[in-house]
Amino acid sequence: MSVYQQYRIDEIQRLFEVNPDLFDTKNSDMVKIKAKGISKVVATLPLNDHPEYGETILNISETLDDDGNIESYHYGWELSQRVKKRSKQERHITGFGNEDHSGPPMFEPDPYHHHHIPHLPAKRKHTSVKDLETVVEILKNYIVSGLTYDQSHTF
Repeated sequence: MSVYQQYRIDEIQRLFEVNPDLFDTKNSDMVKIKAKGISKVVATLPLNDHPEYGETILNISETLDDDGNIESYHYGWELSQRVKKRSKQERHITGFGNEDHSGPPMFEPDPYHHHHIPHLPAKRKHTSVKDLETVVEILKNYIVSGLTYDQSHTF
């Protein structure tokens, strides 16, 4: 594991611990944060129950460059698979990323996108969201207040 991966693991753990209004800190056994290969960090963080969706998670996937900068990422709000295994489509609520989608169906000159349609993660539109901290603040609005996500919401 690189020092940069360890730094991101520590930062994700810190975000989890300082946001008990968002994250289910009582279920720390469900927290999974780890290095993958030489440049990737992946995490699954349990969220507090949502009145409509029930048990959900924040799924994090980051790839770091040689200098420790986040080169690509995906941050997804998903239904939990703790009790029932679900397909990628079935568990998807919303997500944000900058993964390379340079081919069809959407040629993106600006890589920042919002996977905005529940259960259809391939659909996406432009977003100004560019970091994990912003995603945490967005999810707080839904989890803390119990708002239902709608695909027309723009970030």
